[in-house]
Amino acid sequence: MHVLMLCALDVWALHDRGGAPSLYRTLLAYGKRGHRVTVIAPTIGANAQLPPEGLRSTKPSPLTDLPGVTFQRFHLPSLQESRLPLTSIAKVVDQKLRFAFLYPYLASRRAEQFLRNGHIDVLYGYEVHGLLAVRTLRRHGPGLPVIARYQGTVLHPHLNSKLALLRRFEEVRAMRSQADLYIMTNDGTRGDAVLAQLNPSSAGKVRFWRNGLDLDRLRPAEPETRRKLRADLGVPDDAFVLLTASRLAHWKRVDRVVAAMPAIINAVPNAQLIVVGDGDERASLERQARDLGVQNSVRITGSVPHEDVLSYMQVADLFLAPADLSNVGNPLMEAMCCGMAIVAVDAGETSDLIRDGETGRLLAMGSPAAISQVVIELAGDTAQSCRLGAEARQEATKRFWTWEQRMTAELEAVEALVASDRLARRP
Repeated sequence: MHVLMLCALDVWALHDRGGAPSLYRTLLAYGKRGHRVTVIAPTIGANAQLPPEGLRSTKPSPLTDLPGVTFQRFHLPSLQESRLPLTSIAKVVDQKLRFAFLYPYLASRRAEQFLRNGHIDVLYGYEVHGLLAVRTLRRHGPGLPVIARYQGTVLHPHLNSKLALLRRFEEVRAMRSQADLYIMTNDGTRGDAVLAQLNPSSAGKVRFWRNGLDLDRLRPAEPETRRKLRADLGVPDDAFVLLTASRLAHWKRVDRVVAAMPAIINAVPNAQLIVVGDGDERASLERQARDLGVQNSVRITGSVPHEDVLSYMQVADLFLAPADLSNVGNPLMEAMCCGMAIVAVDAGETSDLIRDGETGRLLAMGSPAAISQVVIELAGDTAQSCRLGAEARQEATKRFWTWEQRMTAELEAVEALVASDRLARRP
């Protein structure tokens, strides 16, 4: 089977030691199964972390060698490459227009060349801009089966606001894409409900799956290993460590935890907050910590290899999930596997995994006061923390898939779709 994937995500995510694992795991699984995948992507993707000086100083990320996978990257022009003095708003508009309109057009043109010159069995639109490119391509009538893949959605809170949906027109158009199979990540953002409302024709064709996890590696550390890891990571033996791990975007609301730190430190002087991740909000969070006078108790690591995220989980005492939209991403699930006591804001479908007083502490409100109150309580109640962590791990072992299980489910669904299409095309 030859898959033509259109994807505008930057290839920094295409390795198992850093960044988001979903795209890497998808391509790796198809290649290992003996399938071919051609990926049409820009040299610098929609999720690239741009430096303050902008796009001109950004270099393409290196490609990852994956069996059976070929990357066809192309340059996506930008006003930021010119010598024009652009305001920050102009840069945002430029970025939005490039990926909402220019990438779909140019990617679909390159896809047409592949369709003319080689045999393709299925089109795979990966995430919003990849799906917009597939929509553009389908207007030219290739007639191939289409996979629509979503890593979650930000649209659910805005479904009843026409103005908010208009502002997010790319996401709305991607959700309304016509496909033969829809794969929506069950990350707590209620993507199944969004598809049902915005795209009724998707009914019966949606697979609503959580991401897989490396369940063999994700486990609590033995006491001696924990002490060694703390030394390696520069964490004092007596520190009470709070951990949060995510891309540093505004809706992740890491600022709530930083704002809670003065009260926490007042009651728990040895408390330290470790923020694993990077993103647009990093500078703001660092400034917030300085303004509150807690900069010596807040460490932002930036992007780290995925194996180091596990190490941080194994040395931390509490995992905090303060986001607005959903907290059921891979970091929370990995923390559950590691037997961590979890404090989470009740957003999206978080309560499906975190039941207050059973598998963690669930906060109805994500205020700094609410966060600090629960953290201080758990810091003084080791027995409760240990019980919550143990029950979270038990829940994880019962409910989560390995990556192999997750990708096997996808491959079987896609292979069945392609086999059915081939049968229908026979004379």
